Amino acid sequence: MPPGSLGLPIVGESLASIADPVKFVQDRKLRYGPIFKTNILFSPTVCLTGEHAKLFTKIPSIGWPQHWVDLLGWTAMAAINGPRHKFQRAIGNAAFTDQALASYVPKVEALTRKHLELWVAKSSMGPFDPHEDVKLYTFEIAEKILLGTSSGNDLGSMLKTFNTWLAGLEALVPFNLPFTCFGKAMQARSVLLKDYQRIIDQKRATGNLDGSDMLSLVMKEGKRGEPMTDEELKDFSINIMFAGHDTTKATVQTMLHFIQQKPAIREQLEEEISAVWDGKSPLTWEQTQTCQDGKCGRFCAEILRVVPVVNNIYRLVTEDTEFEGYIIPKGWKVTASIPELHSVEDIDLSVDHSSLKQLENCPFGMGHRMCIGYKFAKLELIIWLMCTLRNYQVSIEESKEFLFPFHYMSVKAAFSRKAS
Repeated sequence: MPPGSLGLPIVGESLASIADPVKFVQDRKLRYGPIFKTNILFSPTVCLTGEHAKLFTKIPSIGWPQHWVDLLGWTAMAAINGPRHKFQRAIGNAAFTDQALASYVPKVEALTRKHLELWVAKSSMGPFDPHEDVKLYTFEIAEKILLGTSSGNDLGSMLKTFNTWLAGLEALVPFNLPFTCFGKAMQARSVLLKDYQRIIDQKRATGNLDGSDMLSLVMKEGKRGEPMTDEELKDFSINIMFAGHDTTKATVQTMLHFIQQKPAIREQLEEEISAVWDGKSPLTWEQTQTCQDGKCGRFCAEILRVVPVVNNIYRLVTEDTEFEGYIIPKGWKVTASIPELHSVEDIDLSVDHSSLKQLENCPFGMGHRMCIGYKFAKLELIIWLMCTLRNYQVSIEESKEFLFPFHYMSVKAAFSRKAS
């Protein structure tokens, strides 16, 4: 067995890991070496650092904590393994082709402009913490692009329900009782799934699967052969809403921080955007890709490398495994710290990300378990960056780093329109 400590009964070393995920790994790496055992999130776990994380490419089974699987769904692409995972991923890819991504651009741009104007209006009262405002922005985009619908005046209510579900991922006592955080999250999941079922039934009844939304594209793709079941479609919806909402929210806040901290880089980005787009005409797919391939794309990639939103990736060991002279028992988890793997402290626009090894740049995971929606995440970030820097001024009064459940910079900001 690798050296290390399993900590306290049941909770293990979870509290130390949550308090500062990066320091937790660094301290134990110094104490025990690059491979060590621990117990985090209710599972005995072996942590792999540096090049030793290459084992992840050989372990196909995902290893999220059990209460995360309960919340994500037992049929969710992010939670299942084997042939059904491959099947779902093949169908789900229909929502992330270049043609599909191009069709999302007008909606994302319109919602980005709408929310930036709301932030400008709110800034008339002085700098504010845009945390909830950015959440509302990314939630509305996720809802409209995923489901092809909008809660309208009920958007805040649906976001509240979603946040109750999301809070369950942080539950330190994952008991499904009505008064616990996890119990309330499971109740919220039932409400969300009921709403998703209504939308699925409506699309199926009208036969309208030609809309430019992810759910329609996945349902249409399924009609060509074996379709996803309704349970899979609902779990697909809740997972994409999760992946496309809170993680993007965290990255947008971190981008606000670095836009303020790096004025020289901001000027370079503004010049690149101005050379591509006038800021008034509708943004095109080609314009987003020009910036994606330039400094703007490298800036977004560096944000995700310096402050990766997700701290850890997990796999499940399905048989006793020998690695580097140690035995990892069947049923244990293995984990790696993404910040530790990236090992980078500041933004560098000269970095060629295509030349980096997989272990040096894995904000969306790695291998065939890599986030299926990473291309859409990059597109959404580019559109936000282009709209913001082309037409608005941002000033940041203060920043604070948050480490769990997502890693990001919280800011106090003020927004104003640039002079025409």
